Amino acid sequence: MKRSELDLLYRSLDSSLTPGEQSRLDAALRRNPGLRDEYERLVRMRGLVENQESPSFRADFSQRVMERLASESATLKASNSDVEATPGFEDALSLMFRRVAMAASVAAVLLLTYNLATSDSVSINTSFGLTEELYPEDLYDARFALESEGEL
Repeated sequence: MKRSELDLLYRSLDSSLTPGEQSRLDAALRRNPGLRDEYERLVRMRGLVENQESPSFRADFSQRVMERLASESATLKASNSDVEATPGFEDALSLMFRRVAMAASVAAVLLLTYNLATSDSVSINTSFGLTEELYPEDLYDARFALESEGEL
């Protein structure tokens, strides 16, 4: 079976062919039993699909679904009212972060108070525990870096 013959066969089922294409398809169907079987299979399948009734829901389907959802929701609420309510994930997460935020705030206030109490002056640097100004070049000792690399 050639691809061009199959294309003609499929197109013949979906739309009309030119007279030349139709004669080529007819000749191919006469000489090729596999193509003829494919054509008959497609015609049978198309007939089954066209004659099949489409399933549909009854007119009151949506109303019945909504009523059932309402009744199940009421049943679920009634059964959960007897049990102690457990917090959902979002509620538990919010509660946990409130506790952590409170603990962090208390720790920050205590640290700030300690730093100001132990320093001689009151400034922003001393409140954060910085007793002298630090510059990046003060933190980096080039001699130590060169010694550790073995170049000094």
